Amino acid sequence: MRQRIQKGPVFAWRFMGPVPERLTMVPPDLRPADPLAARDFYEGRYSFAGRVVDTGGASPFSVDPPSVAWEDALNGFRWLRHMKGADSDLASTNARALVNDWITSQGRGVSGNAWKMSVTAARVIAWMQYSRLLLLDSDPVFYRRFMGSLARQVRYLRGLAASMSDDLDALTVRIALAYAAQVLPTSARFEASAAKNLEYQLRTQILPDGGHVSRCPDVLPGLLADLLPLAQCYVSASKPVPQELVRSLDRLYPALRFFRHVDGHMAMFHGAGSSNLNLAAAVLRHDQNGAQPLGHMPHSGYQRMARDGSVVIVDTGVPPSGLHGFEGHASCLAFEFSSGRQRLIVNSGVDTLLRERYRDMARVTAAHSTLVLEDTSSARFGSSSKPSGEKCLRIVSGPSTVRIERRENAGSPGFVARHDGYLRQFGLWHERAMALQEDGARIDGRDRLVRQGRGGGQAQRQFDIRFHLHPVVRATREDNRSVHLSTQQGESWLFTANDGDVTIEESIHFAGIAGPVKSHQIVIAGIWPDIEAVEWIFRKT
Repeated sequence: MRQRIQKGPVFAWRFMGPVPERLTMVPPDLRPADPLAARDFYEGRYSFAGRVVDTGGASPFSVDPPSVAWEDALNGFRWLRHMKGADSDLASTNARALVNDWITSQGRGVSGNAWKMSVTAARVIAWMQYSRLLLLDSDPVFYRRFMGSLARQVRYLRGLAASMSDDLDALTVRIALAYAAQVLPTSARFEASAAKNLEYQLRTQILPDGGHVSRCPDVLPGLLADLLPLAQCYVSASKPVPQELVRSLDRLYPALRFFRHVDGHMAMFHGAGSSNLNLAAAVLRHDQNGAQPLGHMPHSGYQRMARDGSVVIVDTGVPPSGLHGFEGHASCLAFEFSSGRQRLIVNSGVDTLLRERYRDMARVTAAHSTLVLEDTSSARFGSSSKPSGEKCLRIVSGPSTVRIERRENAGSPGFVARHDGYLRQFGLWHERAMALQEDGARIDGRDRLVRQGRGGGQAQRQFDIRFHLHPVVRATREDNRSVHLSTQQGESWLFTANDGDVTIEESIHFAGIAGPVKSHQIVIAGIWPDIEAVEWIFRKT
């Protein structure tokens, strides 16, 4: 409500002001470019968020967007990097024409998706980073229109930033304002305020182990891609880099490596899907310290075991709450496993096309590689409204306690953890123990349901332990308790369980590059208390 009032005509005067004459510097950009995309833009084809729109020569800002994500990406202007990568006069001319179209069609008011705070922040950063592409050899009329619109957007962010909640959008806005304080001629007061507010958001959202409070691994590469050039701006201006920015960069690098599989993909937890391999690789090239990942991230709630090319990443934290609960998943004690450059066991991830019909299915416990009791998720979801007014499911309850005992053995790392997500409803704890053995050639696991004291649940309960396979992994039955797995890299693994009914069932991998694809899963089914614990092994053959 506060933001809607501040966007109204009564407060509109705050966004007006003088037009800066110049930019004091041009921030670098680390995002990789694709010159072929610039050619598609010139021919009227715009591909964002998994959707392609052919405008037939019309302005992309005048067509009906196929999705909100497509519209956000278009208005965010991060795609200007492809124009810069093309390195031609034609690309520069086309980029100026598109920016001019936006100023004419969208730049006058402050309403609609184009003026969402996160989208405006992304656009402000992009316009500053690619200002040389846009302004070099431009005519005076465009130059003044561009500078006037950029300054107005910065004033808009400044005016509404205080009304935002402490989420990722707020952090993006504070990053954009810190850029503006270095790139545009501003007062010392604005520069100090921008640095102070940025440091507050970094302290609030970047955990001591380097993870983000949303617990989504996919957030980290984008944050590094924005924060690293910002730090360079301070260095180029011969100004001290804010200490919290330095500390955050030092923590983010090992956290990014923590969640990466050997093939470069990020682990798919809490909203992460098909990740941008090139972006993560690009930011890691600027890590001068070469910080290695920790064995566990206690504040973010994850465990990592790695030996000789085998990597296991496990969610051992409580689900995110508050605003971050809108993207959180019921994935407690789920894990992913990769060997070499092949992921074998994964979570289902999220649909890269952001289609609503798959969003809720991807968040339930059954879409993750963990135990499901009575076909019930370990966290409960309830309908709620985001600050934007959009109705979504948010995590309202779930595991509140996760007890962990980690085995610090360099030759055989492992842990035992249990969560209380099923305690209130069924009177049972879910306990999972895992260890990486034989130089990464074997994983030993055990899933157990533990009664809460003497007065715990007595009724029989159906459980299913699910292991979702990556779509390219081929699974064949060996016998009633064994499944053979073969990978595209030529590796063979044998999965065995000591109890329960072991079957191969169909599944959906939501995080396919072009959207959901068919996959398979290994399922161990059993009845508690007839079967109190199931031991299972992955062994490289």
